[in-house]
Amino acid sequence: MTLALCVSDPSSVSRHANGIKASRAEMIIAVLMKQAGLKLQSNTIFLNVVSGFNLTETAGDLAIAAAICSSFLEFPIPNDIAFIGEVGLGGELRAVPRMDKRVIAVAKLGFKRCIVPKTVERTLMSLDLEITILGCKNLKEVINTVKRLCGFTSDYGFFTDAKTLFWNKRDISH
Repeated sequence: MTLALCVSDPSSVSRHANGIKASRAEMIIAVLMKQAGLKLQSNTIFLNVVSGFNLTETAGDLAIAAAICSSFLEFPIPNDIAFIGEVGLGGELRAVPRMDKRVIAVAKLGFKRCIVPKTVERTLMSLDLEITILGCKNLKEVINTVKRLCGFTSDYGFFTDAKTLFWNKRDISH
């Protein structure tokens, strides 16, 4: 599990990462700003991988991006959703080695839904597990999918402050 806290403080912007290389965290933050439109420039961001684990591979990229989005956009992600995948510089999601074994593991841990790169969705669905596989092509699709899973069905903005105008229909189109 990855946790994130975004604090708006234009006078003192910094990044703090525990359990992930700082350069990887900065790359994910930059991709969220450029490809998903999040205005993270004036936010101090704290990232923490729980239980003292160190992420040394890219399979956790999507979970890190989701945690940052959750904090910044101020919506909680349901506890039954897992995220597996690498985030590319263009915001695209990429499969990682042993996707099938990873999904089997999260299903055994009790997760009911798993967001993965679209390219492996059919293969993972054929495993016939008691977990819903949700394939996404890019970070915008991930955000829209999580938004729907949280019960937000409108295509129009549901947050009122300026930092989250990102949710407006024109900003989240594919």
